Parts: sequence; structure tokens; C-alpha cells
Amino acid sequence: MIHRRSMWHRGHTARIHGASARLEINSYTNADMLPEWDDHKRYQQFRKRPGFFYQSLISEHGPVRWMTLATARIAYEDERALLGLDYAEALLIIRRTMAHANGRPIEVTEVKAPANRYEIGYHTELADDPDADLTPQELSDNGIDLVI
Repeated sequence: MIHRRSMWHRGHTARIHGASARLEINSYTNADMLPEWDDHKRYQQFRKRPGFFYQSLISEHGPVRWMTLATARIAYEDERALLGLDYAEALLIIRRTMAHANGRPIEVTEVKAPANRYEIGYHTELADDPDADLTPQELSDNGIDLVI
């Protein structure tokens, strides 16, 4: 099993209601789904270039489809501590699954974030040009913190 994990933290200039906003991202893939995962050089490429990681999965298993589910619930104690949430704050959970055309999962990414500090938008509905490849700075300038 390949488990990739990262924590994001908005800088102090983006504080909302006096609290900084953090989010946790976890991704899961069976190692046998990714060609050459055990090759050290290829592993470093996958680790440093997420786009290459996903393109390799798509090349190996395509065509693929994407399924996204967004839910919210009250955060558990460990999640509150990790994300800096108050006792009764809701947790936004976005789960995106890359699957074979027949629905068999290839990779699952789960994002957890404070529900009162983030919102969800679908890029083809938000962008003037849905095929535009914006830089992280351009995204940030437009209030977009994460694209999955």
C-alpha cells in the first residue's frame, strides 16, 4: 500500500476568525497499481511530482473516471488537535477516487479541513477557461488554496 500524507497550513495573513486554517491530505494506492514503484529513481520522481504520479496511473489503467464525495461531521478529538479546531467545529471531508471505467478504485485521496474556513468549487464552473493551467500563486491570488 502506498500512503502519501501532507499537512497544509495557511500563512498568518490568511487567518479567518483569528484562527489559522490547516488541512490534512492522505492518498492511498495499491503499490502494484503503479509501474516501477519499487525503482528508487522512479520512486523519487513520483514523490516529487504528483502530476507524474497521476499521469503514470492514468497511462497504466486508463481510461479512468473520477468520483468526488464531500461530507461534513463534527471532528474527532485527534482531528481537532491536528487541525486546530474548536470542540464543536465541523470537519469538511472531500474524498476523490480515481477508478477504472468499471468502477474499480485505483487511488483515493481524502482531504480534511475546517468546514467553516474552506469552500468547495468545481473548476469547470469557476474558471473562465476550464483548461487553463494556473500557477499556485495565481490560484492563491484568487482565493483558491487547493485543487484536487
